[in-house]
Amino acid sequence: MKKIIVFLAAAAFAFQVNAQSEKVMDKDVPAPVATSFSKSHSDIKMVEWKKMDSKYVAEYDQNGTKTYSVYDASGKLIENKIKINESDLPAPAADYIKQNYKDVMMKEYYKMTDPAGVVTYGVKAKDKKIIFDSKGNYKKTEDCKE
Repeated sequence: MKKIIVFLAAAAFAFQVNAQSEKVMDKDVPAPVATSFSKSHSDIKMVEWKKMDSKYVAEYDQNGTKTYSVYDASGKLIENKIKINESDLPAPAADYIKQNYKDVMMKEYYKMTDPAGVVTYGVKAKDKKIIFDSKGNYKKTEDCKE
């Protein structure tokens, strides 16, 4: 029974993600975005593109880790994001999640770096995205658009 509940939760989450982002064919990615990505990731050959609002997201595997690069339509990098384990969160962030989202089964953890090198952490829990600074201090909660 527990496996069925987990499966249904995962399926619902996957449906929600697909409903909020639009898959984009390589040929439909704006040239400045594709050029910017290929300049900084010349070794990456398998890329799946998505469009969320006006942003383009490259999803790819880098050294065995699910990685995302987010660009605006002009090709300017907004952030790089890698999927991490809960154990990779700074302690204050992990404690906050355990305290405030203990009953949420589906959680995803990310380390995000902007072009200036500023690191933040994000946790997707249900339909919320919780953001922490580099030390794990809570910053804000947003509705999840991804």
